[in-house]
Amino acid sequence: MEIEFAPHVDEIKRALDNEIDDNSIIDDLKKLLDYRVPIDEAKRSLIKKYGGTEKSIIRKLSDIESGDRNIEVTAQILEITKRTINIKGSEKTIFAGIISDETAARSFTAWDDFGLNVGDVIRATHAYVRSWQDMPEINLGNRSEVTKLDISISHNHENKIKKLSEIIGGEVNIHTEFRILEIEAREITTKDGIKKILTGFVADKDTKIPLTSWVVLPELAAGNVVDVTNTYIRSFRGIPTLNISENSKVTKLNKNIEYKEPENIPIGELIKRDGAFDVTIEGALLSIRPGSGLVFRCPECSRVIQKSMCRVHGNVEEIPDMRIKAVIDDGTGALMLVLDAELTQRVCGLTIGEAQKIAEASMSQKTVEEEVSRKMFGKILSARGNMSKGDFGVILVAKDVWEPTLKLNERASELLGKIAG
Repeated sequence: MEIEFAPHVDEIKRALDNEIDDNSIIDDLKKLLDYRVPIDEAKRSLIKKYGGTEKSIIRKLSDIESGDRNIEVTAQILEITKRTINIKGSEKTIFAGIISDETAARSFTAWDDFGLNVGDVIRATHAYVRSWQDMPEINLGNRSEVTKLDISISHNHENKIKKLSEIIGGEVNIHTEFRILEIEAREITTKDGIKKILTGFVADKDTKIPLTSWVVLPELAAGNVVDVTNTYIRSFRGIPTLNISENSKVTKLNKNIEYKEPENIPIGELIKRDGAFDVTIEGALLSIRPGSGLVFRCPECSRVIQKSMCRVHGNVEEIPDMRIKAVIDDGTGALMLVLDAELTQRVCGLTIGEAQKIAEASMSQKTVEEEVSRKMFGKILSARGNMSKGDFGVILVAKDVWEPTLKLNERASELLGKIAG
């Protein structure tokens, strides 16, 4: 047998109940590969041709990766919710939740009704893995088979308490502690009618993040310090938000957690995170990026537009605006800093009206961008806001900005101290 085909032939034969000659399998496999059929697809085609069933690959939840297919997992249902989604104009009922084995907890989506309930221990075969908010998620489709098992599963991985700075979007079954800084009840409209939820902000000693609770609990009151298990994280615009569901456990603690208002975070440390809420950075503006200065927006969607033409809403009556997009660097790293019109005026001294006059006099918006660059290039700024990562890189959208008052010689001494360790 040719060595390069040996593992593939073995895999195909394991899926067959009948004996097929090795050379016949190799010949058929070569034919498909000659037509540039991917090797995995070629193996599936031959298994089907020979009347076999492709056997699933056993995986632990800690080992699954986005793109895995035809895997087998054994896990317990920790949470499950029935949802209705719209696919190409048609409504479809799916079941989403959290499953856990001895190694990890992961989110899952079942695209058919397998009769799953909280507490069920299942063996799922022919499952596949997709990425959901940059985390692997188990998917059960029409080829999947689910068997309920009469066994128990130990969830040793649940016990570790995570700091809020350690959690990332897409994580599930999280155990954490925090103080509730602000919280309020609000009503939202769902497919099942009006639902009351709680939203606010929570913090531990050094990190603050948004909170959404899908249940109203007396323990969730401003000022309380609570321990929460089986909570999960969803990201919105790159910012991780802590979610509490009906399956979470919330316990009021008789302890104190004092949140310290954010000090300057080194940019090099900040950009290692997936996102960050309400953080402060300080650095020098090394580049004023194209698109800074005077811009015009669509009144419907607020997109930046050219010549009154929005790619979504067509010809519109444009609204003038100002912004700065700049690369800010503190010596440990760099990111894109975005300032709105109010903050741009504060640090640059240009109003929207003044910017329009400059553009009209020169018959070019580019002149405003050049004026902003002249005023701002090399300036040292402190900025406070939310950091996110996306297709356009690492961006901090500022909600406040100011010029630090630290004197130059003090700044130099501070920098030398950091370099010296």
